[in-house]
Amino acid sequence: MTLLTNLPDVFYNINPTSTNPKMILSKNFWRRAEILANYKASISLFDEYIVQNGETPESIATNLYDNPFYGWTILLANDIVNYHDQWARSASALNEYVMSKYTNPYAVKQYETTEVTDESGKVLLKAGLVVPSTYTLSYTTQAGFPITVSPITSVTYYQYEERLNDEKEKIQLIKTDLIEDFVDAYYAVLRRAGGDQLAITTDDVKL
Repeated sequence: MTLLTNLPDVFYNINPTSTNPKMILSKNFWRRAEILANYKASISLFDEYIVQNGETPESIATNLYDNPFYGWTILLANDIVNYHDQWARSASALNEYVMSKYTNPYAVKQYETTEVTDESGKVLLKAGLVVPSTYTLSYTTQAGFPITVSPITSVTYYQYEERLNDEKEKIQLIKTDLIEDFVDAYYAVLRRAGGDQLAITTDDVKL
């Protein structure tokens, strides 16, 4: 029995056109693997990375690890089990996606607060809170004068989707000097657990 026999299947989109996905069935060998919390939060194991326009796990793995087949480690490290929905889209793919998803992507989706501070710089209202379009804030200045402001800004559907995509660009990568140890430890755990109990502990990867 091979290492991958007991692992579940997953559909993977191989079509770069986001609105017309072409799915293939492959082995989901990151789905059931659970890295212990101390490793997921370990700054000594991961580096922060911003996905650049059009980059894929395979292209990043090629550039960073000199091995495109290590793209799965990037998906695993970031809990990505649905590449189509969870991986950052390129600028062109995002535009295509938004234009197809919304009838009017430039319509207002929601209104959000802008930051309000008093004369001393104390924050009276945080930015980014979703509020009604009629929202106002009333407060009294240090001199005793009442003030009412309308600290809101509109956010379109397009801007909303851009924000979501920007967050997806922030990922973690296993450090280059630890990737080989990590891969070896990962497969060793798969073999040791028989595909059932999958976790990498402090005994598996040498930091």
